[in-house]
Amino acid sequence: MRNAIDVARRTQVVPPHASRPLIALVFEGLSEVQKQLPSMLLFDAEGSRLFEQVCAQPEYYLMRAESALLRRHADAIAELVGPQAAIVEYGTGSGRQGELLLDALPSAHSYVPIDVEATQLARAREMIRRRCQALRIHPLCQDFRQYVALPSAVGGARRRVAFFPGSTVGSLQPLQAVALLNSIREAMGPNGGLLVGFDLVKDPAVHERAGNDAAGAMAAFNRNVLARLNREVDATFDLDAFVHRATWNTQAARVDMSLVSVRTQNPTIAGIGVALDAGEEILTSHAHKFTVDGFASLARVAGWVARETWIEAAHSYAVQYLESTE
Repeated sequence: MRNAIDVARRTQVVPPHASRPLIALVFEGLSEVQKQLPSMLLFDAEGSRLFEQVCAQPEYYLMRAESALLRRHADAIAELVGPQAAIVEYGTGSGRQGELLLDALPSAHSYVPIDVEATQLARAREMIRRRCQALRIHPLCQDFRQYVALPSAVGGARRRVAFFPGSTVGSLQPLQAVALLNSIREAMGPNGGLLVGFDLVKDPAVHERAGNDAAGAMAAFNRNVLARLNREVDATFDLDAFVHRATWNTQAARVDMSLVSVRTQNPTIAGIGVALDAGEEILTSHAHKFTVDGFASLARVAGWVARETWIEAAHSYAVQYLESTE
């Protein structure tokens, strides 16, 4: 296990876009044989707003299933976390999942929400502040894939417990996931805990329906990537010239989300053309799915051991509580 953890430690946790301009990342991805765009483009302020609409669709069950588990097993989660814990939420989003967890932990020492989108982070902080007025809240506006230096104010906590909701861990490639889980373990320190939600492998049709909702909310969320490039890097993408597609990848046990060119076209970015054939795909994100044992094994490589798992049977979704092995 030590060798595996060392490999994870060496694997890049800081994302490439932390040190390179966005436009360089975009050109790099679009120059690949399989054109792709960095998934971080999905979550600007507008993307975060559109994702809230995705979560409200009947086909997109993930957040509802996770919320049901957090409510149903609140007492068991509270017992495992214990009193006076600092709760560090990776990828806070709207803050609703964090709110559910904190409702179960009235004696929490402090709360550190982490999100890359400043407007949404501020909104989540205010919502939690109104709900838990005595709680110390220390928001961090950053990409959680970067190294997280926790505020010194959490030093008085009895322990640190990370919360990683929404099956966001599935957006990472397996080695990236191990690297991030290892980084989280190091940030949580001795006696650290991790509460993580992840989607389970099921009928591919269920996964594809969640990614292709009838109302088109996921499609609007995905197309916003191109709208963002138009706004931020002087691109000329015609959003109507692309259709959204989410397909099950059996070999990788994941959903691949892409934008498909409906015609031969040559949009530009900062005046440089990008040749696209009719039917050509641009990958924008992946959503890996897991088995319970498979995720526990992945986490074990990063120094975590599973203590308890709760499964929402109707939608085959899991929340797992893990503790550091070091």
